[in-house]
Amino acid sequence: MIEDNILKTERLRLERMALHASDREIVGDVGFRQCPNPFLSATTVVGIDPNANDTVNIENYTEVYSGLLSDFVKERGPDYFDALLAGELIEHVENPSEFLRECFQALKPGGRVIISTPNPNSFIERILTLMLNRRYFYTSEHVMLIPQRWLIRVMENSGFSNVRLFSGGFPFPFLGLIPFPRPWCYQTIAIGEKRIENSN
Repeated sequence: MIEDNILKTERLRLERMALHASDREIVGDVGFRQCPNPFLSATTVVGIDPNANDTVNIENYTEVYSGLLSDFVKERGPDYFDALLAGELIEHVENPSEFLRECFQALKPGGRVIISTPNPNSFIERILTLMLNRRYFYTSEHVMLIPQRWLIRVMENSGFSNVRLFSGGFPFPFLGLIPFPRPWCYQTIAIGEKRIENSN
């Protein structure tokens, strides 16, 4: 079960991500273990994480899969999900394009990928960049941050179309994430569609 303090600080982002998957039947949540999404309401919700074996009490997840998304696709086949979520994950992977192509493969035609990632144009990051601060990062596990304009290109180059960006909010003391304009938000939510190929 998601911890109360994580839910408080991440609630707005989790709700907004879940909203974009609310019309889908089979939803995967990649890298979910640290922050499961209690607002997902699909008929089938599959949590996918290499360290999922020690996860318990996630009431709205119908299945927990211990492994990588690429492992899941090898076992179950491509074109499986109607929507895939990857919250605060893409900044951890060495090759974001490769990960997005894996998401593309795992989605059914017309499927939707919904990711969130820190915004390098947020006020906090801009101040740290201005100072070239080498001590304070989001976490030592982050590999890179992708600016919003380039995030669209990376997603399009990975096969996704109709890419749209939304604000994931901005952290405010004692309140957690609050609504905030997209260009300067703390976390960006990006949504892309898997093209439906014409049969003609």
